[in-house]
Amino acid sequence: MSDASKDFSRPLRTIVLCFDGTNGQYDLMNTNVVKFFGLLNKDCTDQQVAYYQAGVGTYFAPGVVSPLWLWFASLMDEAVAWYLDEHVMAGYKFLMDNYHAGDKICLFGFSRGAYTARALAGMLNRVGLLPKDNLQQVNFAYKAYTRSDKEGVELAAGFKKTFSQDVKVEFVGVWDTVQSTGMLINRILPFTNSNSAVKVFRHALSLDEHRSKFRPNLYHWPTKDDGANEVVDMEGPVKRTFDILKSNLKQLFKREYAKVQPQQTVKFGPSTDGAQRNQRGDELALDETQLETEFVAEESWTTDVLEVWFAGCHSDIGGGNVEDDVQVSLAQITLHWMVEQVVRSECGILFDSDELARIGFTPPVPAPNSSPNSDNNLPRDAPEECTWGIKDSSALQESPNEPNQHTPSPDCYPERSDAIAPLFDELKISKMWWILEVLPFSYAWQDHNGDWHSKWSINWGRGRFIPYRQPKFHYTVKERVDYKPLDYKPRAIYDHNEVYV
Repeated sequence: MSDASKDFSRPLRTIVLCFDGTNGQYDLMNTNVVKFFGLLNKDCTDQQVAYYQAGVGTYFAPGVVSPLWLWFASLMDEAVAWYLDEHVMAGYKFLMDNYHAGDKICLFGFSRGAYTARALAGMLNRVGLLPKDNLQQVNFAYKAYTRSDKEGVELAAGFKKTFSQDVKVEFVGVWDTVQSTGMLINRILPFTNSNSAVKVFRHALSLDEHRSKFRPNLYHWPTKDDGANEVVDMEGPVKRTFDILKSNLKQLFKREYAKVQPQQTVKFGPSTDGAQRNQRGDELALDETQLETEFVAEESWTTDVLEVWFAGCHSDIGGGNVEDDVQVSLAQITLHWMVEQVVRSECGILFDSDELARIGFTPPVPAPNSSPNSDNNLPRDAPEECTWGIKDSSALQESPNEPNQHTPSPDCYPERSDAIAPLFDELKISKMWWILEVLPFSYAWQDHNGDWHSKWSINWGRGRFIPYRQPKFHYTVKERVDYKPLDYKPRAIYDHNEVYV
């Protein structure tokens, strides 16, 4: 089903979905996902609707099973991303309920929530968006999305054409997406590396995270290079083991649940029929990169990608390591940066001006001859109080993809104190993480030529490897380096040809 004609009887809306990291939820030490959500204008519901998903899953109905089973389900979610499917489908269902043709979709997330946001964008690309109230089709749509064999690819294409709307994602903004969705077994979903259905992609990355299971999931440009096949083949046996384990444990949980409430059933995600078909026909399987390459040719634009590296470890980028009343932290820098990127992109997101003022954010200065009230960038009839951060940024002097010609003076920005804030290194704070540092794990990366590489190794606490010749560093990294009392040097391994932006 193609994108239906726009309904001009109501203003077009911006739909914002925010996905928190593993175990993330509202508390006294909130992540940037919660803080970003708090900056959104939620009063103009005819112009914008917002959704927040906590990283803590509701694995069972309260009181149905013992605390031991709840603990085990939570443990399995952290170890093997047990609940990832449900998180993706929950966001998908919210879009089904709220999307109308012409609305803009914007997705945000941190850590596994960042992966969830990218997976949801991938699902929208692969199978489209089902019309409202077609909930019985969601599980099937998700199964079709996750399949990578040739039959599955054809099935997804036919499903999208028959049942779904063809939608695009206006903006994806993520904080430090990591390659490992589970601590022990990784889950790989299609179109999470690259996605031609996304117009603008912004990624804040950690220079100092050095845990083996927290390697960054960078944006990978689609290529038909044979090296990509090696990367995917390496994951095949692990994925099949996970599918078998999950299927067996699901049956065990269902029996336990039925003892208490025999008339109800519990679903932990889609069945593994697709995985079993993959097992019988590995020779037909297409790797994710090949799928993404084929989809790119169908789009009329190239995704606007900007990935910037910041000082700090994983939680310094996504937040959640200091209480909310702490005014100075490294996470403040990435929060400000993400808001600025949203404003520059003109994606239609509406902010609460009072909340932005509270965190000390001021919008970028528009170009001298700009027309700030462009009708193309504002929802029709948007009230004055709903347009802060949008109407004043319709034209800017610098492209968000081009490095600044001048490093801004620190005196002009509140980040000057945030840049030298304490850094939270989990390998020093919690020694238990070292257990994973002495175990061999596989990882893969794409170099600046688009070639894929993969290897097994023991990490031993080594810093992240940046495969680009001229990685983009935020200007506050230089400020931290120049502050001599800290004696700071980024832990990441790179060519030292960085460009400050």
